[in-house]
Amino acid sequence: MVGDEEKGPQNCRPSLKTHASFNNYPSWKHKLRENCFKRVREDRTRLLWKLRLPECEDHSPKSKGIVNSTFRDIVSDELRKIKETSFHGSSEAKMFGTATDDKIWEYDCLYTAYEVDCEEILLETQRIFYEDLMMMEETTKVSESYVKTMEDEEDEYLAHAVYEHMQLNSEKVKEKVYCPVCKRGELHENGYHIYCNQCELKLKRGDEVNLNLLQLRLGEVHAEHLDRGCRLRPEFCTETIFELTALYIKCQGCNTFEVVL
Repeated sequence: MVGDEEKGPQNCRPSLKTHASFNNYPSWKHKLRENCFKRVREDRTRLLWKLRLPECEDHSPKSKGIVNSTFRDIVSDELRKIKETSFHGSSEAKMFGTATDDKIWEYDCLYTAYEVDCEEILLETQRIFYEDLMMMEETTKVSESYVKTMEDEEDEYLAHAVYEHMQLNSEKVKEKVYCPVCKRGELHENGYHIYCNQCELKLKRGDEVNLNLLQLRLGEVHAEHLDRGCRLRPEFCTETIFELTALYIKCQGCNTFEVVL
């Protein structure tokens, strides 16, 4: 009809949903999220160094500004890379559609969509960063606690070793020998055995095997253990093989397991 001919062809804006890129929108959003999370973990150490500067201590506004600025730069940079990949038709271009689909970036509604999603990804990256930071702090606290425990045990062991050394060389306490097994009782001897008055330690006594010899051997094995460089406190135990009971020194730190007497 003449009326229809007068209207002529009209330039209609194509529907956004007809573009392949619109259908690929979740794909680049997922890719953007993955890339941002990867960058956050890669740049975490550098960011932590920034936050350790004097002006950024005590959670100052400047430290929060550095975190927000860094994460926004990461999201913007990764979004730019994805757009460039789509524009130049690289190996990942199939994810975002053909070159003609680049018009997708011109739609205001899509700009609004990816701005909202970028803000969401930004918040997620911040959450991941702070969670990792808290985990690192917890790990550091556990490590420091473990080191402190080890140092306390070393101090206690060295003090105990020094005390035993003094005990071996002091005439005043020469007759008193504490049990190396239970560390509570005292060792005594009779015509047949060397025994503890608090635990079940009992060793056969002979002509050359007596309490004085045991005293000397305890001092020797302590000194040998220290000479190995190990600062953990060794343990003592008894084992009976073929009806013969012997006293042993053992330490898990330096894999020591030797006969004392």
